[in-house]
Amino acid sequence: MNDLTAERCERLLSEATVGHLGIVSDGDPYVSPISYVMHEHSICIRTGPGRRVEAIRQNPRSCVEVSAFDDSTGDWESVIVWGNAEIVDDDRESREIVMAFLEKYRDVLGSPLNPSSFFSEPAVIIRIPIEQASGRSSGSYFSVRSRPGRL
Repeated sequence: MNDLTAERCERLLSEATVGHLGIVSDGDPYVSPISYVMHEHSICIRTGPGRRVEAIRQNPRSCVEVSAFDDSTGDWESVIVWGNAEIVDDDRESREIVMAFLEKYRDVLGSPLNPSSFFSEPAVIIRIPIEQASGRSSGSYFSVRSRPGRL
């Protein structure tokens, strides 16, 4: 595996559309897929009331994993970030984050992220300021790579 540069980690975090949130819920690890946006050096998610929100209220320590996979080559990249999750209760910031969601996911048809359902459901905005990030790629040892003139 190869380490990713800080710039490549930031780009992958900005470009990927699905991540995985890791938290502790009732003493057990709990990982769930998330749609997210980057906002002011934080991962921001929008969720409904439930297990995620209650777990974060009990223990805000969180991590988010984001990855990209190339089906044609088997190459992958992954970034993990750590931070303490916060529930956003500032209306201005919540609106900015929601607008960032609508911009990032505007081409997703048939998604619960379409504007009509996006505003009609009760929502909790969670921000995870990035304290630490680590990125890796599959590197040159993951798959056999041929070079011109060699089999």
